[in-house]
Amino acid sequence: MLVDMIEDLIELMEKDPEFKSYTLDGQMAAVMDFLETRPDREETVRRLVEEKKLFIGPWYILNDEFLSSGESHIRNLSLGFRLGKRLGGVMRVGYIPDQFGHIAQMPQILHGFGIDTALIYRGFGGEPGQEASEYWWVSPDGTRVLMHHLPRDGYSAGYFGTQDGKVILQKFDRLRKELDARATTSQRLFFNGGDHHWPDTEVTIALGQLRKQYDAEFKHSNFPDFFTAVKNEMNASTPLPRLEGETRFGFRYAFAVLGGVFSSRMYLKQLNAECETLLERYLEPLNVLAMAAGFRSRTPQIEQAWKYVIQNQDHDAICGTSVDDVHREMVVRYSKAKQIGEHVKAECLGRLLPYDEREHHDDRFVFVFNPSTCTRSEVVQTDIEFFLQDIVVGLNPEVKADAKRPPVKGFKLLDTRGAEVPYQVLQRKENFGVTYSKHDYPHQTLVDRFSILLAANDLPALGWKGLTVVRTEEMPRYTSEVRLGDNFVENDFVRVEVVENGTVRLIDKSTGLKYEQINFFEDSGDVGDEYNYSYPERDEWILSDQGRVHVTLEENGPLRGALRIDHQMMVPVSASQDEKSRSTEKAELAISTVLTLTRFSKRVDIRTTVHNTIRDHRLRALFDTGIKTSESFADTPFAVVQRKHQNYDSTQFSIEHPAMVAPMQRFVTIRDEQKSFTLMVKGLPEYELKLDQPGVLALTLLRCVGKLSGRDLITRPGGAAGWWNETPDAQCPGKHTFEYSVLPGSTQDASDWSSILKEVELFTVPPLAVNRKNDQSVLEQGFVSITPDSLTLSALKVADEKEGIVLRLSNPVGRTVEGTVHFETSVKEAFRVKMNEEMIEAVVVSNGHDLRLTVKPYEVVTMLIKIGKQ
Repeated sequence: MLVDMIEDLIELMEKDPEFKSYTLDGQMAAVMDFLETRPDREETVRRLVEEKKLFIGPWYILNDEFLSSGESHIRNLSLGFRLGKRLGGVMRVGYIPDQFGHIAQMPQILHGFGIDTALIYRGFGGEPGQEASEYWWVSPDGTRVLMHHLPRDGYSAGYFGTQDGKVILQKFDRLRKELDARATTSQRLFFNGGDHHWPDTEVTIALGQLRKQYDAEFKHSNFPDFFTAVKNEMNASTPLPRLEGETRFGFRYAFAVLGGVFSSRMYLKQLNAECETLLERYLEPLNVLAMAAGFRSRTPQIEQAWKYVIQNQDHDAICGTSVDDVHREMVVRYSKAKQIGEHVKAECLGRLLPYDEREHHDDRFVFVFNPSTCTRSEVVQTDIEFFLQDIVVGLNPEVKADAKRPPVKGFKLLDTRGAEVPYQVLQRKENFGVTYSKHDYPHQTLVDRFSILLAANDLPALGWKGLTVVRTEEMPRYTSEVRLGDNFVENDFVRVEVVENGTVRLIDKSTGLKYEQINFFEDSGDVGDEYNYSYPERDEWILSDQGRVHVTLEENGPLRGALRIDHQMMVPVSASQDEKSRSTEKAELAISTVLTLTRFSKRVDIRTTVHNTIRDHRLRALFDTGIKTSESFADTPFAVVQRKHQNYDSTQFSIEHPAMVAPMQRFVTIRDEQKSFTLMVKGLPEYELKLDQPGVLALTLLRCVGKLSGRDLITRPGGAAGWWNETPDAQCPGKHTFEYSVLPGSTQDASDWSSILKEVELFTVPPLAVNRKNDQSVLEQGFVSITPDSLTLSALKVADEKEGIVLRLSNPVGRTVEGTVHFETSVKEAFRVKMNEEMIEAVVVSNGHDLRLTVKPYEVVTMLIKIGKQ
């Protein structure tokens, strides 16, 4: 359909000289998909772009802003600009009219690519002070862009599709009245298109009729010319209203659909977070380290993986608001990205830590790679294999394997100073091992495999430390660093207790403060759709403390202790047939939670597994913190934003009820005068600060519905947000595993932020272990460190077009930070650059290794750095 639509567009432009221009929805993906099928049309597309008839980009895809990382936004624009460059250049307008709300830092991101204008629609409007069509939209760091806000009928409001003069005049007059009431200049913008529409072949006829009827100048125009005309009637000091920060309301104005898109098809959100972390924090830094050591760049493979991930971040894709076929294809794209990632990771590590494909006996070294720009000590899980026997593969009757060796009696791990490193055995199993070769078939072996935890102390910043594996005559014993009982586990920092009903008591030993009910579960009905959560008229809420609970000690040290809690909840199997209530038939919902605490932990890591056979429901983990507040601090792209939560009179909202849930990226924090509580997540972006239960945070794990768009939702009285399609996959049947963590703290922790941001880093970006069977020369090495911990690494990558590497960091909180970036290798020169990597100014290099920075509140800093070889 896309190919046919663009072909028809080209024909229309050729035969109707009054059809001046067309905008391809602000995203290059549509152009590239067309050219993939019609590569012979590339010159035609370039000519139309250069003649200002066809406007493409600036984005690669119109992503969801809250579900994509800050770095994903930058790569999205960067890819759009680079693809558009060869086709005549992109439209330099921040075109984002269909996204479900907007992040606070969008003006700063746009400005980083030389874009000073934006078009938005959802998530804003309908409230006092939001009557105008133009605003200064200001990021938390003070960066601003000129923003135009669309009318109530949105981006298809000016589509005529008819030659009927009466219909044309009626439609125009109705829309003109709204635009006149909102305009700040003499310019009026009519959107003549739509995301389901072919070009309006009747628009030039409609323009002719309008010119006869009204004393005004009518132009078949484009967004850049519109903004130029607006700017010509104003200047930088024109007193436009200001929009500061994120937009997540607008419920009286249009369908904002902010009440369900952050939890529809949660598995997609988890895959997205996993792939973003893989690309941003493992592949690209490892590629830089390998290049610094003189090896070939894997940037092309990495960029291909980025394409797959960004394609999935389209707002109707990552939000889970499409038919099942769309989302099944997304899972394939994520799988492709991960497969590329595993290969690139292995190749880079194979260069940094030489891999000998001829060695296939015992593992001799374990290396732990630290992806963080700070020194850290962690308990790390890995496997260690000891050779037992070669396995003959294929028809090789003349090849005889030697006799099977006896199992290993014991082993120890030694650090670079010869000190013994404690470890904990999780499992021992005779299994198959394999050594891969580029020049022969894989070598199969039978191995004695140990799954272990090891204590990795003082890992170098963005570097590695190697441990030597030594066989011994017996298994060593180590003093436990964690203390355990049948229902508790503790270390020097925190204590966790499971009470009889399965709820968890958390004690912060540094303050003595308690959090009495942590991590219990709430199941309720959801008869909404992929866009919106909506409760049935007669809902039934079921808590896990009402069901059967079984607690077991899963791991008992010496490095990590773990408690397992099994809940059996009896819940309705689905909604009733009329969706007015939940079914009277019930079934068991099995939930298993493992709480883990290591010798180093200041937080409690939680892994919850759900076997979902239930339909039409929402499952959430609850945390009764005892903190009575109506404010939260949520991690969003490049900013920790403060949010005030409040109740609303739903009868005052005829389109859509205000969402009680809110999005986050990696964490949310609440605090009072005594303590703070931080909930960290991996790909679980929806939370609620429950106002009817003060102090309770709710984390959405599953929201299971069976239709793309419903008709009679209580929470969306305005009607259908889309077309009726049944979506059985959106019921999310099967096994799901969720990872999150809780961090107790002081009020000061949630004011300074350094300790919280560091713990978030440690949880969401764990170390990586890799083994080697051959000799190694470099057992310990670091690359770059950033201080203090409140400065967050966003990217360490090879520069797009210039020589050098790009390091990007952000200060996501509201205070100025004096920071230092220290390279272990020498720095030849460094520059501050824009997000698009255009030069701003040189950065002074101190002592040949250090870059000292003053980073303003909420500022994102990008640097181009040229380093010497390691």
